[in-house]
Amino acid sequence: MPDYDVLCIGNSIVDIIAQCEEDFLEINGIIKGAMNLIDTHRAELLYSRMGPAIEASGGSA
Repeated sequence: MPDYDVLCIGNSIVDIIAQCEEDFLEINGIIKGAMNLIDTHRAELLYSRMGPAIEASGGSA
């Protein structure tokens, strides 16, 4: 079997998985089922408003 050297350049992303009510999404301007790229300020705001969540590393190459 041949050996391969692989290099990928992409974006590191953290997926946040949490349960919430529909009104949480509406109040915070979040589209259900969509990916939302956010900055540190927005992340801190949402974390302060939400309950427990699961963080999973992800990304794209």
